[in-house]
Amino acid sequence: MQLVTDKKTTSSLVWFRRDLRIADNRALEHALTYSDRVYCAFVFDREILDALPDRFDRRVEFIWQSIAELSQSLQENGATLLVLHGRASELIPALACELQVDSVIAGRDYEPAATRRDAEVTIALKKHGIRFQAVKDQVIFETDEVLTVSGKPFSVFTPYKNAWLRRLQASDLLPIQTDANAQRRFASVDALTRARYQLPSLEAIGFHAGGLASLGIKGGNKA
Repeated sequence: MQLVTDKKTTSSLVWFRRDLRIADNRALEHALTYSDRVYCAFVFDREILDALPDRFDRRVEFIWQSIAELSQSLQENGATLLVLHGRASELIPALACELQVDSVIAGRDYEPAATRRDAEVTIALKKHGIRFQAVKDQVIFETDEVLTVSGKPFSVFTPYKNAWLRRLQASDLLPIQTDANAQRRFASVDALTRARYQLPSLEAIGFHAGGLASLGIKGGNKA
């Protein structure tokens, strides 16, 4: 997997995954800083969804509502969220080729299934000369940023916690600031493409409302 660099690109595709917001989003901020044209996408990944036994899964309902809110937020800032349903490892490379972008940018994920998926995406993109760039997003420190004095990972929590706190600076907790003029870099999407990749209904991806409303819960960043 290629780690993020500060190389300027003509166009990029931001692949939204865990971070479903436009504010304080490292992948989006990086794309808007270093790309002239930025596209945005989210995939309802069947590799994950098809394994869920409950078709009334409230987690899926929450995520669906969050994507609806994200789409609206992007639209208000002049962008279009392209929403897909299928195997992300296949759909993201195909979409990147269709849009003819130079790179795909996403927040780095660390779970075994996610790293395998990202490796597949990296290989598929490389065949078409497209880079996959991963940015640190969901953690403060990662991989080799907090190690023992011998340069190895900690195996006991308390020494790790102490080393983590010693490393922490106030600046590490500041939100990401995006250039005020960045929204002009969002790529325009024609009506046909918007229609092809509009948000499908919850039922269209194989699920039904699980009763979040009855619990007084509404998905989204605002919630």
